[in-house]
Amino acid sequence: MFKMSIKTNILIVFLLLMGLTSLSLVFSQYYFSKKLAIQSTQKTFKIISKNIYNHLDAEAEVVRNIINAKSKHESILQAISFDPFHPALEGLIQVLQIKSNLHAIYFAQKSGAFYELINMQNRSYISEHFNAPQSTSWAIVINIDNQQKNVFLDENLTILHQKKFMKKYDPRERSWYKKAVNAKHIVVKQPYQFSNVDQTGITYAKELETKGAVLALDFTMEQLNDILFLQKFDQKSEVFLANRKGEKFASSSFKNKIESEKRKTLDAPLMQGLIQKKVNQVIYYTHNGNNYFAILTSLKKNPGFLGIKIDADDLFKPYRESFNYSLMIALFLVSVALLIIFFSSNKIVKPIKALILENEKIKNRNFSNVEAIETNIIEFEDLSDSLVSMSSSIQEHQKCQENLLNAIIKVLAEAIDAKSPYTGGHCKRVPEIAQLLLDEANKDTRVFKNFSLTSENGLREFEIGAWLHDCGKVTTPEYVVDKSTKLETIYNRIHEIRTRFEVLWRDAEIEYLKNTISEEALHVRRKNLQDDYKFVASANVGGEFMDEAKQERIKVIAQTMWQRNFNDRLGLGEIERLRYDERDDERLPVNEMLLSDKIHHIVKRENFDYEAYEADGFKEEVPEYLYNYGEVYNLCISKGTLSPEERYKINEHMIMSIKMLEKIPFPAELTKIPEYAGTHHETLIGTGYPRKLTKKELSVPSRIMAIADIFEALTASDRPYKKAKTLSASIKIMSFMVKDQHIDADLFRLFLSSGIYKTYAKNYLKPEQIDEVDIESYL
Repeated sequence: MFKMSIKTNILIVFLLLMGLTSLSLVFSQYYFSKKLAIQSTQKTFKIISKNIYNHLDAEAEVVRNIINAKSKHESILQAISFDPFHPALEGLIQVLQIKSNLHAIYFAQKSGAFYELINMQNRSYISEHFNAPQSTSWAIVINIDNQQKNVFLDENLTILHQKKFMKKYDPRERSWYKKAVNAKHIVVKQPYQFSNVDQTGITYAKELETKGAVLALDFTMEQLNDILFLQKFDQKSEVFLANRKGEKFASSSFKNKIESEKRKTLDAPLMQGLIQKKVNQVIYYTHNGNNYFAILTSLKKNPGFLGIKIDADDLFKPYRESFNYSLMIALFLVSVALLIIFFSSNKIVKPIKALILENEKIKNRNFSNVEAIETNIIEFEDLSDSLVSMSSSIQEHQKCQENLLNAIIKVLAEAIDAKSPYTGGHCKRVPEIAQLLLDEANKDTRVFKNFSLTSENGLREFEIGAWLHDCGKVTTPEYVVDKSTKLETIYNRIHEIRTRFEVLWRDAEIEYLKNTISEEALHVRRKNLQDDYKFVASANVGGEFMDEAKQERIKVIAQTMWQRNFNDRLGLGEIERLRYDERDDERLPVNEMLLSDKIHHIVKRENFDYEAYEADGFKEEVPEYLYNYGEVYNLCISKGTLSPEERYKINEHMIMSIKMLEKIPFPAELTKIPEYAGTHHETLIGTGYPRKLTKKELSVPSRIMAIADIFEALTASDRPYKKAKTLSASIKIMSFMVKDQHIDADLFRLFLSSGIYKTYAKNYLKPEQIDEVDIESYL
């Protein structure tokens, strides 16, 4: 997981808070300014729309009045000929002079004859279209039966030029004519392209009282373009009028008369808005790389739609500039605030760091050095006081726990020693020797110059390991630990065998009294029994070595038969009964061997997990049976008094010590206790037990423990099964163990050269054990 300091957290939080606040304010300002600009545009558009609508409405009203007035003049009803000076000419000229923005006025009769007057004053582009003389003010167009005559007059109505040509044109086929004859009122044709000039305009037409005759006026977009141009926001904006097909017939962007004659369609997004009837709605779109706002509205009484298109980038430019300026100010303020926060956060971070250092002391159990910090923040001060108080409490509690642990350790050691009166004091004396040797190793500057175990925790760890080095003996039966004869279990079974010899003694006497043997034979048998018993009793005591000849004699003596007259399964306990076979048909009396190995002498090993045993690294060979109490089997033990099963049981105390200690959740500084306590029976060459470790796998403290344990055992005077050895004898035996690489040679020399053996001897050995030792021969 990604982590950061509290100072960084504070800076980030304040930065985010201030940044979000500043950006929110700036963007809110920009948003509402933008919204206000759009609303302002909508209001302006309404004003423009109203102005244009009023203008168009006024123009339309004037045109309607003119048509209504002229439609009553009888001169219009007179027949049309190719004579340009029709009786209605004067009246038509007056109309175009009064309303100069009118393009033309014309009428068509039922016969199809057509007469039109076109205002060409100051309209050079129309003159160019008609190829009219330079001073032409009026143009008359007459069409009768597809023959057309164009007449050009100056301002004095003098004919400047005229020409006649064929042109297929029937006004009765034109839409303005058709609509007018079918309507009872003036009709308005949506903007379209006039047939005689390439120009867009609107036609107003009305049928005269004489049916079939129609009077019409053409209203061009020239003046409207100028009006729309005056309504523009800026150079890139556009105010326009469009028909329902999306064709613009007037626009503020039509800069000249030629351009105004070109029909232009709406932008595609606007056309889509027109199709979807998005009237009076703001349409935002992009066209040709430019962003626009546009609004469309219908012209009600007038044909088509009024639209306004505004360059969005130009509209929002001042707001963007204001936004950028505000953003710069916000960034500046945030930077200043960050500097203030950066220096102010030290007020918070500094005591926190100080608290962390004090907390590290607690973590490292350095409780006595925990101090209160100086800060003006009340909460941190309270927390500091709490840490000091807590460390004192922990220190006090730890001391109590240490005292409790020490007491438990010593009680356990004393219990182990007290379990056997013959090993009393061993668990207490071994730590004494081990500590003396450890002190010397710490002081040595030659062989052990790279070794140091002087820390309080390390020394405590070593001391506890020494006290608990034999804790597994609580699981070892006393009779095994104290076994002084080969037949001893809970008691010395030599008495059973002696009783059998007594029986054989009495049997011999009975046979003599019954005259079945002679007196001489009786004396021989008794002497043999005495000799055999003495041998068996001597073998039971054990010794350094029992050769094969003696073992064979035990087996021969065992073959002597005696008679049992009682059931040997009576009076047994439930567990003991399980070791006997199940036969119930035994017929007494029974002849049995004097010494025997019977089935009930075997105690099976049950529920032993060999896989777990090996997984734990134990390599001591495990005997098949838990115990074997066989009489011949035990009496033939070649050395000492312990059978292989009992020897394993004795050695098993190391396995149990390790298991017991490894299950205890020692703190980190005491985790080596199982190692120190569980390796003192290992050798440097892997022949020890229980894990057969080598010198590389044994630490210096572990090797020290081995020497301390051996020296105490050799010099102990409270073991009934052996005679206490003198100092010189003990040192000599240990020197052999050095040669055999059972104990560390360097530590052994340090043990001698430092005089530890003498110091220990004065305190714990009997005077007769203390003799001179020639240590030079061992150094």
